[in-house]
Amino acid sequence: MKSRYLSVIVAFFYCTNAYAFDVLAFGTSAINCKGVPRDQIFSVKLQGDLRADGIDATVINAGQDGDLPAWMLKRLQPLLTPNIKLVIFEPGPNAKNKEQTLPYAEEILAMLQKRQIATIYVSIDRFQSKEDADKMAKKYGAFAYGHWAHDIPLDAKHFQFDQAQGGKGQGGHLTAEGCALWAKTMTPFAESVIKQSGIR
Repeated sequence: MKSRYLSVIVAFFYCTNAYAFDVLAFGTSAINCKGVPRDQIFSVKLQGDLRADGIDATVINAGQDGDLPAWMLKRLQPLLTPNIKLVIFEPGPNAKNKEQTLPYAEEILAMLQKRQIATIYVSIDRFQSKEDADKMAKKYGAFAYGHWAHDIPLDAKHFQFDQAQGGKGQGGHLTAEGCALWAKTMTPFAESVIKQSGIR
């Protein structure tokens, strides 16, 4: 009886941890949710949404305010631990032009492809059309998400408007509610990628 009870405990432990893995949210202040309390940022909300759907993932915040793709390329390698099974990569709009953004973004996508890590590519409308982003993602076996704010209303509820830029999509950084909505929008996309990639 004791042996059977122990077997049940072991089986339960195995089943509840069989799909545990890490997701690396990698990019700029958009990923890091600059100005938002740390318990309400994108990675925390995404982790909660995934776990609520039964996916035992730990989402690691590797967003860095003001980062550039050239710098990201240098800091990515040490972050790729064996338990990282999915990377959400957002190169950001901080570089001056696409020549300082896209070649490094491609190098990062190539590195992740070589490591056979499933990747969600979050493109930047300022430097790349949706069609071009889709093509680049496909070239490296990544999944194109589109611009990070494509489904987030441009209003004071969701954006801080902390940058002196006008026009659609130029509301600066997200608010806590904006970060939560981005995570909620990303969740089904990430779950689809996890399923298609056979992540275990």
